[in-house]
Amino acid sequence: MKKIILTIFCLGMLFPLLGSAARPYGVEEIPNVQVGNRYRFTSNPDGVLSPSAVAEIDSLCYSLRHRALAQVAVVAVEDIRGDDLFSFAHTLFFQWGVGRADSDNGLGILLVVDRREVRFVTGPGLEGVLPDALCKRIQMRYMLPYFREGDYSAGMVAWHRCLRAASSIRAATTISGQRTICRRGRFS
Repeated sequence: MKKIILTIFCLGMLFPLLGSAARPYGVEEIPNVQVGNRYRFTSNPDGVLSPSAVAEIDSLCYSLRHRALAQVAVVAVEDIRGDDLFSFAHTLFFQWGVGRADSDNGLGILLVVDRREVRFVTGPGLEGVLPDALCKRIQMRYMLPYFREGDYSAGMVAWHRCLRAASSIRAATTISGQRTICRRGRFS
């Protein structure tokens, strides 16, 4: 009898914890932090990233926007609804209006922990500065070692530091309708 009462008590104590577990998000459920504060760029509803990482990422993203190099939105969640992460990310960042209409310089970064995946969505205005191959190289070299250890904050901050370096070293500018690509940057 004592075992039954103890089991019921333990289950009763665990039940509230189960309700507070992260749930899969739909596109419309992820909070767009830019709506409430134009200096915030990182939506982190599940607390995947540390507050200090969010502050540093927001600072780096603000710097990129202020210099008119890129408009960046970052989302870190435990899980999403649906199977196609690329479509989810594209729809989310399109609905948020990431990037300037005249230069299409948007960059969306979606980290989904339960799927062990991070997805980048770049606007055509950034493809000269951040081609897919460079994004993949940065991801493999700077992000994944941290992610494998469960340190998502360090991995995301490392990626954003590389993004800042790439945008400074390998800038693409439009001069009278022609794109001029400057020298290629090297990361060490």
